[in-house]
Amino acid sequence: MQLLILLADGNDEINNWLGQNPLILGLIFLVLGLVIGGWGVYELMTGVAYSKRGKAMTGSTAQMLAIVRIVAGTICILFALYKMVAG
Repeated sequence: MQLLILLADGNDEINNWLGQNPLILGLIFLVLGLVIGGWGVYELMTGVAYSKRGKAMTGSTAQMLAIVRIVAGTICILFALYKMVAG
């Protein structure tokens, strides 16, 4: 609980700093989007996806999970580009 209070107290300073430096926020989301999207592409190519608990999935379930990860990565990348350009 004390950790949550510590994170909540420092959150305003971090938000203000990221608001003043949109390029950093864009770079963070760009890296995040590339990792998530790349993970989805890799899973789509191999045909095996893993759940958050480590269970291996194959077939159409794996394809759907990989596509969801690719879409999430694409959304992160688009947000990153928007933040970098528009500020």
